[in-house]
Amino acid sequence: MTAGSRAGETEEVSKADQVHRQLRTEIELGELAPGTPLSELSLVARTGASRTPVREALRRLAAEGLVDLVPRQGARVSRVSARSVRDLFEFRSLLEPAAVRQATEAATADPALHRTFAELREAIAGVLERDPSTARSRSFYELADRFDWTVIRATRNEHLRRTIAELRPHTARLRNLSHLDPRRVEVSVGEHLAVCDALLAGDAEGAATALAGHLARSLETIFRNLAHGPGEGVDLLG
Repeated sequence: MTAGSRAGETEEVSKADQVHRQLRTEIELGELAPGTPLSELSLVARTGASRTPVREALRRLAAEGLVDLVPRQGARVSRVSARSVRDLFEFRSLLEPAAVRQATEAATADPALHRTFAELREAIAGVLERDPSTARSRSFYELADRFDWTVIRATRNEHLRRTIAELRPHTARLRNLSHLDPRRVEVSVGEHLAVCDALLAGDAEGAATALAGHLARSLETIFRNLAHGPGEGVDLLG
């Protein structure tokens, strides 16, 4: 293999990474809704990449469960079913309270980590001081994401840490269904503050209970929103 061919392969891999990141972010944010067709030609035009890295990016997204590759029809953003939502939240309710218990123990033993959580708590509380808007919601999502990743990194169990991290893209895109009602953002802020307060107080069981409550209420909100108007790529009967 020549240096030129190696450089070409590296460039293709880099382009595939870029397309993968871009599409995954757009799916997580709901900019690419469930059921949206993803034709190779449109993605080539939109991303500026050639067909090879686009195909590789779609294969990765399919492996992550975010895209369906349909024979003779092409790719589309995977649909959301009532069962998949229920299954995801049931799994999260088993994993995430255990993770926040471990994060609480870690923060109690590590002053620097405790300060990080305290700073996040202050930033999350500051969301309520802003007028409701798309920008405020986006700011909260970013803070909630930072909080969640801080919990994940503070989890001592490697398998627990990796499994929760792998669920994050699916968790992120369901957030859009949970927060269709702008009032839900304010409620969610309060629920995050309850988790933070218990964690900062060293109350591992209290943090786990608060997080379990947050997950249960998020699931209820998603189904209530879907009942009032499910999107095109949402299957309430599935």
